[in-house]
Amino acid sequence: MLERTLASTAPPVLRLNSSPGGLFLNRGILNERLIQLINRFARSAIEARQVARRLDTLLPSRFRELRREHRRQRPEAHAERMALTDPRYLQSVDEYLDIQYQARLARVQYETHSMLFKARQSLRR
Repeated sequence: MLERTLASTAPPVLRLNSSPGGLFLNRGILNERLIQLINRFARSAIEARQVARRLDTLLPSRFRELRREHRRQRPEAHAERMALTDPRYLQSVDEYLDIQYQARLARVQYETHSMLFKARQSLRR
């Protein structure tokens, strides 16, 4: 469910052009479009960070629930290992990591586009 929501609201990835010297940001973006991208990346970074914070607080409780479930059938140490390797817990960890990645990616894109915008402003002066 969360993956579908994030996929539909995910901002476009940086447009990179290849050159013999490596990759660089497409500097031909119009200022109006650049401002839209900056705002979109800022919003998506904030939203993804908020979701990541919520998942960060939920992760320990999910682990405790799974450990309790496994403790009914096994000794404490074995139950803890079973909870850590439980597919439901691993899915929660993967979900958390994906959201963290999206938040950081959006932050990098926001900062990169902001720097391009500021560089253009400084050239006009």
